[in-house]
Amino acid sequence: MSKIQKELEDQLAKMLVDRDSLLAEMRSVRSVVKKDNPKKNKWLTEMIDHLDKLDTYITQNENRIQAIKQRKHVAKSKLTHKQDSKRKILMGAMVERLMNEDKISRSFIVDELDKFLTRDSDKALFADYFSDHRQDSDSALS
Repeated sequence: MSKIQKELEDQLAKMLVDRDSLLAEMRSVRSVVKKDNPKKNKWLTEMIDHLDKLDTYITQNENRIQAIKQRKHVAKSKLTHKQDSKRKILMGAMVERLMNEDKISRSFIVDELDKFLTRDSDKALFADYFSDHRQDSDSALS
């Protein structure tokens, strides 16, 4: 967060606190005016009602802005996850190609996979690698 953005957010927070205290004061004035002489001070009560409506409008727009920020955050998270997944897929494809071209030892990759993968469901995805590796090991022993 930049210094300017931080300053603006601090100013906004102060304004919101001031707004809340002004609204509370305004509502207490309205109740006093209504008890005292509502017909004489009708313009004042109308003005306070108008300010109340404006505050409602401001609050609604603040909520809309917050919802937009939340959607933006979710979209950014989804994009980051998508990019991360694509990176992993491409890395795996590269390693597989290097293995097939004998630039990386197949047995090294299979041994590392065996150490790296902890869940049986994950190991099942690479079952053909493990079975090929065992057959190669058995034929080398013969």
